[in-house]
Amino acid sequence: MSNKKKYAFLINHGVEVRHFILSGLLQQVQASNDACILVRQEIDSPALKEYISQYHVEAVRLPFASSLKRRHRLEAYITAIRKARKRVKGLGNFHNFQKENRGISMRDRILSFPLVVKLAMYVGIKKLRQHYTQTEVVDFLQQQHITDLVLLEYNSPLLLLFGFSANHSNIKVHVVMNTLKTFFVNDFIPFSLHRFYAWNLEQTKLFQQSNPHQNKESIVCGGNPYYAFFVNSMFDAEVENVQSKYAALQGKKWIVYSLIYEKMFAHEYALLEILNNAITELFAKENRPCLLIRRNPFEEKVELIEKLARLENVIIADHLWERDSEKEWSIQYVQGEKEWKLFLQQAALCMNIPSMAGYEAIISGTPVLNIGFDAEGKPSVELEHFTKAPFMKDVNQSEFIEVCTTTDMLKKELPIWLNKKNEQRKEYIRSSLDFILFDCKDFLLH
Repeated sequence: MSNKKKYAFLINHGVEVRHFILSGLLQQVQASNDACILVRQEIDSPALKEYISQYHVEAVRLPFASSLKRRHRLEAYITAIRKARKRVKGLGNFHNFQKENRGISMRDRILSFPLVVKLAMYVGIKKLRQHYTQTEVVDFLQQQHITDLVLLEYNSPLLLLFGFSANHSNIKVHVVMNTLKTFFVNDFIPFSLHRFYAWNLEQTKLFQQSNPHQNKESIVCGGNPYYAFFVNSMFDAEVENVQSKYAALQGKKWIVYSLIYEKMFAHEYALLEILNNAITELFAKENRPCLLIRRNPFEEKVELIEKLARLENVIIADHLWERDSEKEWSIQYVQGEKEWKLFLQQAALCMNIPSMAGYEAIISGTPVLNIGFDAEGKPSVELEHFTKAPFMKDVNQSEFIEVCTTTDMLKKELPIWLNKKNEQRKEYIRSSLDFILFDCKDFLLH
């Protein structure tokens, strides 16, 4: 009988391919173990098929619908209690579509009382274990002879279903994180962990403190697998092919700009018009930087991108995402990942409404100038939801990230920031963050 382990990587929303495949993690595991990806029953994705074919991945389709279980009604109460706790402790909360960080109320103080938090945690774990441990999933995992399950995040019904069912089957559960936002959205990990990879030292401490029911040593400062992609050599040999596709960029400096989802902020055109006009005003035509704009992965409408394409200094990057909002599916084709990596590595500057794209830029050795002004060029109260988001505290500590809060500040800082990359080595820019490089070899030791 083989002593090999069998690792299963659950593909839930599509973006997991970044963390499991582009990072080199799955390939590293395959070198000495059996490995497969688990794909939701209802997913028929040309982009995913491309990854499966190109990277020689075994794919196993789930024999049941991913909607097998809905959320337990107790989860809403647990979330309210834990948000109150974070509010009282000054840690902050985050939601993409609404403000979470109001003042502390008497209700918050009552809900955050240690006995209430502890009771909710232990009752919650018991009830959620009963709710999410599912015979169909347990049988499936055992039939596949899986020894280790790897998840991206931990909070959706499908992830809870697999986490608890794996616990029941004595399968080791490894969790890696998708974003710095996660702790501030929901910090409760109810199923048992074999290994949880936090982004940095600060988040390691936060997750350990907020999940005392977990073995403290199982929550480690391990980094994010996808960010290994920005420093590994994958696609380096294809730089010239991508550069030739965007010939208009050759010989010029460019600013890479990734659009925010319009449901989160609907007035981005006015801000980009201000930026475009500032570029025209500040630079002679022969020295003028290009503004390379990428459509938001979730955005299905094209009106904004078509309007932006008419601005003088704008080049629109190809949209290479596959999106199905009804199935909560979003995956970028391999070519799109090649281009995104190149754009971030070769750009003189990254500009955005603050998002994780800025973090990716810093890891790639590119400075970030974020937008924090409104359509009138004044400090934007609405954008403070992003510029002052709790997950941005760690990111904003970098000396290579700045927020422009007025158009006067933009005009003063833009020429300076376009030259910052020339003055520093990429490694120095990267080291300005509390950044831990995920180690695929270390993953196999645990």
